[in-house]
Amino acid sequence: MSQWRSCRPYCNDDVVFIDVIGLFPDSDVGSLTPMRLPRCKRNRLFDAAIACLAVVVVLWAIGLLDHLLEKPFSEFRWPPYIDVRLEVALELNGSSPMHLYENDWAYFRAKTLPHCEEDNSESISTRNFILIAVKSAAQNFANRAAIRSTWGAVKRQSGYSLRTIFLVGDLHSEHKNKMGDVLVREADQYGDLLIGDYIDAYRNNTLKFLSAVQLSFSYCSTAENTVPFALLVDDDYFVSIRSLVAEVKRHRSTQRIYMGWRFDSGPFRLRFHKHRVSLDAYPFDRFPPYISAGAVLISRAAIREFYYGIQHVRLFNYDDIYTGIVAYLLAMPPLHNPQMRFWPSAITKQDLSHLICAHGFTSKQLIDFYDIIVKQGLN
Repeated sequence: MSQWRSCRPYCNDDVVFIDVIGLFPDSDVGSLTPMRLPRCKRNRLFDAAIACLAVVVVLWAIGLLDHLLEKPFSEFRWPPYIDVRLEVALELNGSSPMHLYENDWAYFRAKTLPHCEEDNSESISTRNFILIAVKSAAQNFANRAAIRSTWGAVKRQSGYSLRTIFLVGDLHSEHKNKMGDVLVREADQYGDLLIGDYIDAYRNNTLKFLSAVQLSFSYCSTAENTVPFALLVDDDYFVSIRSLVAEVKRHRSTQRIYMGWRFDSGPFRLRFHKHRVSLDAYPFDRFPPYISAGAVLISRAAIREFYYGIQHVRLFNYDDIYTGIVAYLLAMPPLHNPQMRFWPSAITKQDLSHLICAHGFTSKQLIDFYDIIVKQGLN
């Protein structure tokens, strides 16, 4: 019996011939008609496959595939999946929690704390004190200097005492090798720096929020010294101290105040972007409502609930989202205040009568702007 050979295709312009010699050894080969496959059909199939692959890649890159796999927010749960309100209520009443801590405050210690100003001790015990904690990048020396010489220099306003301090992480070792321990020298010089025991990086902003809550809860290292009000603000903000005090006067420190520019948004899934949130990190289609981390006003009651609640809520890279998650689990609604502006915009003379804070100032812009409002008597 003859040995069969495999089919051998070969091309000739717009048709494909299949060599069938040997495929039918007992047949008259000359009587067989060559098999023909139109090249155009093959090309269309190939082009369609490439187009489908391109579409999939684009959908993957823009995060649409992730959006299709998201869970509805109605199913929101957050590790370690316990009743955070119950745990906080127990600790507020002096009882022990039912579960072990997810985040133990004993492991969150600052390398350097701001100096304690004794003249504020009486105000702290009442409602007439506001702590302003400025979240600052370690290398933003000019921003801190500008704040110290402008709105951060105000110590008293309309019967209230104020203290402005700065929250920074530690410098990377390569920066220390070049610059020395400049943060420690700055802390020694001004006494207003909290240096966290973590590297100063964008993804560590949640740790700065924890530092702010920890300092506000036990100001001057005394648990009974939870400040009446705290404003957590970024170092590129202008703050109107007069308007801030006017806003604080409208509230009691026993109220649950978590206030600022409110967002109701979902995860950013676009790949290769610094704000992308993966499905593994956050699987739901919406975030809990939250206040922009640029400027957040919180009361003593909120500070204490946040302090105890943080111990039972797993951390998340984005500080404003994490704060919103904790607030949601505590059933603490974020209060929108349009006078705590998030979007940079022009500020008119009329705005200054009620504007609390505004975003987007360089150090020079802040100094120049503050000089103008001082000359016009609007500070």
